[in-house]
Amino acid sequence: MVAGWVREVVDQLGSISLPVLLLALTLHTGETFLNALAWRNILRRAYPESRASYGLVLGAYGSGIGLNAVLPAQAGTVAMLGLYRAKIRASTAPGLVGAGVVQNAFFLGAGASICAGLIVFRPGLFSLPPLGSLTDHALLALAAAALIVLLGWAAVRRFHVTWPHAREGAAILATPRAYISQVLAVEMASYAMRIGVTAAFMRAYGVPTSVENVLLVVAANAVASTFALTPGGVGTQQALATAALRNTASSGAVTAFSLGQQLILAAWDIVFGLIVLWAAIGWTATRGVVRAPREPAAAPTAQTVARAR
Repeated sequence: MVAGWVREVVDQLGSISLPVLLLALTLHTGETFLNALAWRNILRRAYPESRASYGLVLGAYGSGIGLNAVLPAQAGTVAMLGLYRAKIRASTAPGLVGAGVVQNAFFLGAGASICAGLIVFRPGLFSLPPLGSLTDHALLALAAAALIVLLGWAAVRRFHVTWPHAREGAAILATPRAYISQVLAVEMASYAMRIGVTAAFMRAYGVPTSVENVLLVVAANAVASTFALTPGGVGTQQALATAALRNTASSGAVTAFSLGQQLILAAWDIVFGLIVLWAAIGWTATRGVVRAPREPAAAPTAQTVARAR
């Protein structure tokens, strides 16, 4: 299975020009460096006594991206937070979740803004189901609404209990100037690089690279990654990209582009993640982090990392 995946990656590498490939990987790596910098700035404000190093934050963040490429349900993100919990003094799980909310706020807002803008200026891009189909399933809709309300109520109660700890992770928001310069500006630059990566791959595979098309694919990839039930959101990304570009490119061309981009970036994320994590915590702990998401009975990641070095 691994050998087949490697052959597929090599085939995809051979199907695009070397300059475009180098440009895309350079932009993607820059995006990773910038996002790790934003994480470092958030964590240093939340836990100033820890003096979290950029190397540690980059190692954990890079490894999380690499694990998410091969494991489902954002398991890499869980491993990343486990590393932060183990290596940053005084940190708490709710505090790290609060820091994660701050780190992801811009990207959620950017994705929502892109979708809203496309709906306003190009309403024909999104087709809603006919109202009749909703009334035919009124009971199902009511059950879904009741479930959402129940989950929301439970989340609010839980949030009330954990708010003091979660608030410490969002400490940088208390200083708007610091948030704008150390998080928002950094993440805006990383998002611009993400757009550049998508545009480079689209051009390499012959998919029309208008601003509208690029933003559609970026938004579709963000949705697929956020709600990934499969490793890296594979399958979901291709389906959403094909639906988003159904009026401008053939489904075969869009699928080839989307799958090629995902395979190449996943392979790069795995290699890069291993390198930066190894540099941050050593090889023994790196092997423990890689094995932990696949071995529930193994020692917890935090304990594994704490024994490193």
